Order: sequence, then C-alpha cells, then structure tokens
Amino acid sequence: MPESFSSALKMTRRRAIVAGAAVAGCGWRSLSAQPQTARPPYDAFHDPAFSVMQTRDNLVKPLSGEAIEAQARPRAVNGIPVTGLPLSLPELDEPITRLLRESGIPGVAICTAKNDRLVCTRGYGRASLVGNVVVEPTMPATIMSVSKPLTVTAALTLVRDGKLRLDDLAFQILREKPLIAPRQSVDRRQFGITIRQLMSHTSGLFNAIEVLNDPPRFRALAQQKQIQLLHGRIGQNDLVRIGMGQKLLFAPGQKYSYSGQGMQVLARVVEKISGMRLDRYLHRHVFGPLGVRSYYVGSYLSDVQYRLYQNPNREHVYAMSPAIYNKERRRHVLPDLRNPPYLSWGGADACGWGVLSAIDVLRWVNEFFKLVGPEMAEAATERPWVIDDKGQRVQSSAGLGWFTSGKKRKGNASIDHLGAWPGEQGLAARRSDGSAYAVLVNSDDDPHLKSLYGTVKQFLRGLKNLPDRAPHWKDYGFPEA
Repeated sequence: MPESFSSALKMTRRRAIVAGAAVAGCGWRSLSAQPQTARPPYDAFHDPAFSVMQTRDNLVKPLSGEAIEAQARPRAVNGIPVTGLPLSLPELDEPITRLLRESGIPGVAICTAKNDRLVCTRGYGRASLVGNVVVEPTMPATIMSVSKPLTVTAALTLVRDGKLRLDDLAFQILREKPLIAPRQSVDRRQFGITIRQLMSHTSGLFNAIEVLNDPPRFRALAQQKQIQLLHGRIGQNDLVRIGMGQKLLFAPGQKYSYSGQGMQVLARVVEKISGMRLDRYLHRHVFGPLGVRSYYVGSYLSDVQYRLYQNPNREHVYAMSPAIYNKERRRHVLPDLRNPPYLSWGGADACGWGVLSAIDVLRWVNEFFKLVGPEMAEAATERPWVIDDKGQRVQSSAGLGWFTSGKKRKGNASIDHLGAWPGEQGLAARRSDGSAYAVLVNSDDDPHLKSLYGTVKQFLRGLKNLPDRAPHWKDYGFPEA
C-alpha cells in the first residue's frame, strides 16, 4: 500500500475520532487528557469528520476461509477472471463472461439470493481499464442513485421507531432559513411538503442539485458568515438552504417528478431528528444491524482520498473505477481526469454518492422489509395517485424510495432502483417471488447492460434448487437473518 494512502487512512481515522465520530449527537470529545474549555454543541449539519474508504484487508477479514480463497484465486471462464462462491456456476458464468467479451465491459459484480438464502456471489473481469485488478463481490463501487432508497430506508427506521411521521412537514422540522440570491423569492408551497412526498418523488422539488453549484457565491457567503464551509466545500444542509430559492415544479402531491433535491431534504430531516450525520446514522441504525461494512460516502472524503479515488489505478484503492462507453469509437475509455471536477457543491450524500459492495447492497435490499417492519414495508410499496402529463389521474410508478411493480405476494411487492453515472451503473432489486439481486458494473453501455440485467433475472427465474456448495450469509460475515 502506498505511503500516501496509508497516511491518509490514519489521518482520517484520527480526525474522525477527535471530531466525535463515535458520539454523534452528543458534545465534542477529545483524546487529550488536558482540561478542556467549553465547546459548542455538536452540529450534525457541520460535522467535519471524514468518511473513510475501506481497505481490502478490512473487508475480507470477516469472510470464511473458503470465501477468501474464492476471491484470492480467480479462475477463468471464456478468458474472463471470475471470483466468488460457489466456485463453479456455469449457468450464470457462461452467459455473463460471453457478454463481457462481446461488449468490452471491463467488469461487473453480481450477487443473488432467493427466499432469503444466498445463491451466489460473483466478480467478473477487471476493476478498471488500467491494470489487472480483478473484481470481487466485496469490492465497493459507487451506487449513485441507489443512494436514494438508502436515504429513505434511514428515514423509515425513524418512522418505525415513532420519531417521525410520514405526513410531517419537512421544512417545519428543519426550520432552516433559506439562502436567497438576488432576484429570487421563496416559493412558499415548499413549506407544505410532507415526508411521504419527499420519499415518493411527489414533492415538486427539482432533481439535479449540480445546478446550484456557484463557488464564488459559496465563498462570499462563507466570508459573510452566512454559511460554514467544510474542508473548502459547502455543507449539505447549506446546499438545501440555497435550493429553497428554486421554484417548485408543481404543487406538492400533485404529480410525480424524480427529485434528487427531495432526497437531500429528507436526509437533513434524518440528521435533525437523530442528531447524527446521515452516513453515521446509516452505519449505526441500518448497516450495523445488517452486518454491512463497506459503506462510505464520497461527500466527506479527504482531499487525499478523493484524489486516490479519482485515480483509475486500482492497485491503490479497493474499489471499481468507471469506464465510459464511447459510441463513436465503440470502445470503453477512461474519464478525462486531466481536470477532475472540484466538487465545491459538496457532493450528494443522500442521492448520489454512496459507496457499497454488491454483497452489501444485496444484504440491504434482501432484508429491507424486515428492517423497516411490516407497517413501513406496506407503506413503502403503496404507489400514490398523481396527475400525468395528459391530465389523467394515474398511479405513480414509485412507492417510498423504490420503484414498485407487480402483484404483491406474501404481502410484498417487487422493489428496485437503478443508479447511473458516466462510466458506471448499479441495480438493486427484490422481487415478489422472493428473489433478490445486486449488480454493480463499471460501464454505461446501456444496450449491453440491459442484456446483463436480463441474464441475471433469467438465471434466478430458472433456479429450482440452490447450486452445489452455495454460500451462506455467514461466509461473508453477516449475522444470522
């Protein structure tokens, strides 16, 4: 491991401890034994502690010996390296490796389950176009918009515990002052947006928060003491306050419109109620009970780790790297990193920049209904009635956080969510027949990716019995379900 990366890990862990990582919601703590002067109360909105990228050693340590061996010694199918359990699974390995050879997709991680039993864990191909690091089922990747139902999961646990209600008014909970630019005014309809509407994308809030990016304004607001920059970036809550100057697309609850800003607002509600930064809350109250370990959020990476993450050389970072499909050249290429974007807008912790491994995504989506409880599981699959573009009253395609489809079986409908960004895609799904799968791929070649997802679904539909030597959740360090 390069010295710079090792130092970055030590630095971020130390700063996380000093910043109160283990006691979010309480006062600041210090490692110093010296008498301390009074410190300001803990502020979840401006928590400066970094999120820490996990090393491979940390993530594979809890695995069984067989699972570790299945990743440490790749085997080849159709010339493509394969990792994971069971060691032989031709009914999935053959079509997936053929597809990778035909398409040029560098790599993909696929994990599946059925009736709460782990069926297979798979890594195919390379983690990057640079080098020969193979994909492993425990290797993290950006989950992009799959972060949205993750944020909803966090909020639903608060509803489950009686700390939040679906029909509470979001901005009444936040009680934050809007940051209005010249010639802007506040659309007061936003103060009627409910938690349910944020979760179901019926709030009327806009989608892409990148439109708010204005570094000179951020610096000016910081100099005027109107906002507090975190490591030179605007904080997530201050970005929400700036977004409050945008007009709503429609009256809350009237229509469906996919909204990243809605998820950003929902995350700030989670932080306000819990007194913890979103990623901290997820670690403790969602991933902790599930045994998930790989999660971190890019919004809070240190500058050193962010630069390492941008580097496509996967020898230095245990993660998948994006590969953009160039239609004219009919090949995958690396993102242009000569001038990597400086995320002065803070990144999108709640709607785009979460990071998980495929096996951890599978664990979460497979256990989602159990985690949130029967009442919230029922609410999550109910699709609200909205007005479509033709003026007709129809049911939306989304429930709470998830897209839902099909008839309910055993009380559960099918849920899924796709995440996409240049050079990468991810899919999490749980079907009403009891099957579940997670796919993380370093490509944006849509036609071939649709074939890839279809192959996974076809494999699960045709599965009558578990494959020989199918893995168990315990093989991957998860507690008994």
